[in-house]
Amino acid sequence: MREIQPGWDEILRITWLLIWRAMLGGFAMGFVLGIVVNLTAVYAFGTYLNSETNLAIGLVVALVWWPQVVRMALRKRFKGFRLALVAIEA
Repeated sequence: MREIQPGWDEILRITWLLIWRAMLGGFAMGFVLGIVVNLTAVYAFGTYLNSETNLAIGLVVALVWWPQVVRMALRKRFKGFRLALVAIEA
């Protein structure tokens, strides 16, 4: 395996992948989960959730989704390279 030094092109491609997948997936999951939880609260308890509770839902989504985004990035084959974890010999 030949190691390359990443240039700005590679760095920007990796950054773009992480950002758009995190935002798109996080927004979709947060939106769906937020609607489900808020509608459940309204129908079950007759009350709306406050913004702190909705923020906590978003945090949970982010904590669950971000590792999945990193996993996708590690599996992705970019044009000319891929990300890999390489063990350092002790």
